[in-house]
Amino acid sequence: MPAAFTVTTATNTVTLGSDRHGEATFVVTNVSGRPMQGRALLEWQPRATDRASWAAVQGEAERVFPIAGTQQYTVKFTLPPTASEGQHILRLDMQDVSLPDDVVQGQSVTLQVAPPVPRGKFPWWVLAVAAVVLLGGVGAFLLLGRDATVQNVAGLSLEKARAVITGAGLTVADPLKTENDEAVPQSVVIRSEPGEGSKLKKGSAVTLVLSNGPSRHPMNFVGKDGTDVLKELVQWGLKPENILLSKRWSTNNEPVGTVLSTTPPQGQEVTRNDTVTLAISRGQCQSTVLIFCLKDPIVRPYLDLQRSGTTLKEMIRQP
Repeated sequence: MPAAFTVTTATNTVTLGSDRHGEATFVVTNVSGRPMQGRALLEWQPRATDRASWAAVQGEAERVFPIAGTQQYTVKFTLPPTASEGQHILRLDMQDVSLPDDVVQGQSVTLQVAPPVPRGKFPWWVLAVAAVVLLGGVGAFLLLGRDATVQNVAGLSLEKARAVITGAGLTVADPLKTENDEAVPQSVVIRSEPGEGSKLKKGSAVTLVLSNGPSRHPMNFVGKDGTDVLKELVQWGLKPENILLSKRWSTNNEPVGTVLSTTPPQGQEVTRNDTVTLAISRGQCQSTVLIFCLKDPIVRPYLDLQRSGTTLKEMIRQP
């Protein structure tokens, strides 16, 4: 009766490592000309029942084979330390499940078993070294791990500087400090106190010094929109009570709300303690009566407009 299966392997010899583990792959093909149910059997040569645990088929040993179908079997080897060194031979056979007596002998593999690696004495000094390193690390953490380093925040906005300080494990002191600075724009951080690189305990407070901008501001407002000029002066730090407003008819068709003149005059500089007067355009006078086109003598503090909620354009429209 012709064989129902062919069994081949690409590896005739398997060398096991010091752990005595390894594997081999067998390819089984149905050559019976009919669908079959096949079962893989492992046979040691010479036959030995005490080696059953040395090898095992991965996955199901019993599988379906269509006509000319192929299955791949992987066999894992796990030899005990008591297994003798040298060669051990294993063969994978295939059994027709419907005809249990029909067993096809397959190809064999030879296991090369090296002698087990002798166990030396455990180097207890390794534990001693590890203990010293561990204790040193714990000590360093206790001494240094609680410290935080002040990072550089110069040139950052207040929001970003806060994020940098808190990200380093520190807090931002309240209130902030402010200073005039000719080079650093207003509301930008000049420096921190203590400065960059300082070591502090985590959770310590760091003071941020913000720039008020230059201590003097140029009077360069003629021709600009009055609302924008007011905003610029207040943001720079000039108090609203130190800003005075007057209305004037335009002589050169300047749009309503445009700054026509200033006191101090254009080109000079003022400090935050000075008083600034802005003459705002009412537009072109349409009256033919000269008296109605004269300069408005009334000067209004900008603070009064703020308190009453009156806008600059509303003030201009008032008689």
